[in-house]
Amino acid sequence: MLKRLLPALALAIAGGALFAQAQPALLPPPPPAAAPLAPPPSKAPLPSAPTGTLTQSPGGAEARAGEEPPSRWQAELAELDADLRLRLLSANEPRTDWLAGELEGADIVSQVRHYAAARTAAPDEQLYQASLATACLTRVRPPLAECEAVDRLADWARRDADNGVPSLLLADRARQRGEADSAVAHVEHAAGAERFDDYWSRGALHWWNYLRVLPVKTDSAAKAQAAANYAAARELSWASSLRALCAESGARSERMKAACAKVGEAMMARGATFALQRAGARVAETNALDDRARKAAQARHARILEATARCAQQRPDFASDLESAATATRARGVEQFGVWASAQARDGEVGACVRLATAAPRK
Repeated sequence: MLKRLLPALALAIAGGALFAQAQPALLPPPPPAAAPLAPPPSKAPLPSAPTGTLTQSPGGAEARAGEEPPSRWQAELAELDADLRLRLLSANEPRTDWLAGELEGADIVSQVRHYAAARTAAPDEQLYQASLATACLTRVRPPLAECEAVDRLADWARRDADNGVPSLLLADRARQRGEADSAVAHVEHAAGAERFDDYWSRGALHWWNYLRVLPVKTDSAAKAQAAANYAAARELSWASSLRALCAESGARSERMKAACAKVGEAMMARGATFALQRAGARVAETNALDDRARKAAQARHARILEATARCAQQRPDFASDLESAATATRARGVEQFGVWASAQARDGEVGACVRLATAAPRK
């Protein structure tokens, strides 16, 4: 019974070996390992069936472990997706505008328009600030009016001053402009941030709050699975920037190496998601000033992987419950998914996992 009441996070890795079998690492291993790989190309967030319980990754959904049979809800998910795309064309309030923007990954003009509408109507919602700011980093000719009216990235950084993620994006933008000193200054500023949060953890609840009351003849289990799939398909906007600043081969000044080492340490300690913490460990290891610091980063990385494994073991398996033929079992899975989505939105991925571990009975 306790399990049903606890939030849980769906995690892709049960250890280092399993992690290596999933999607490519967020950042390449430190030298002398192979050259870093580019992230997989982005795809529109379709609610296709997951292969295992979903979690975040650079390109969307990835499996917790191995391949599983196709979802029993495959046809329902396709119908629901088609219905949503029509319904959200007429989005007229912040939540639905943001959801419409999420569906418009292949149409940057429409995506920015929807994100800007959400951000304007609800200026204090950090998820909307972040979504618009990162969408506006996409280069478009001619430039989009919604992005030109205000420097959306600087606006996010100003409104979310204790968050290091927008500072990293500002640093990469400066790097691309050839402003090396400004790039280093932004990385140094990020290293002192109180937290690192891309607000990935809030996506599932946004989708669920909309889908669970949607007046369509679709089983609640299918709605919950669609919410999980859409949320998991969100990209990690900061991954390529962090790679370019702190991990790719090439000339980095000693000042930048030192700044990257510090920001890596900060991300390991204060990242809101395990992806941010894992990336921080790679950055700290790659830019370590000596062997002692490198070994410390490697040890911390191992502990982060262990934490994800513990979280995966402790969480309720709502993904399996949603596929059940038994009505009561599906209802339990729907309840557990709602608790999981709420916990992540409230505490962040890592914070929800910490609460779960703290509340678990001692053996």
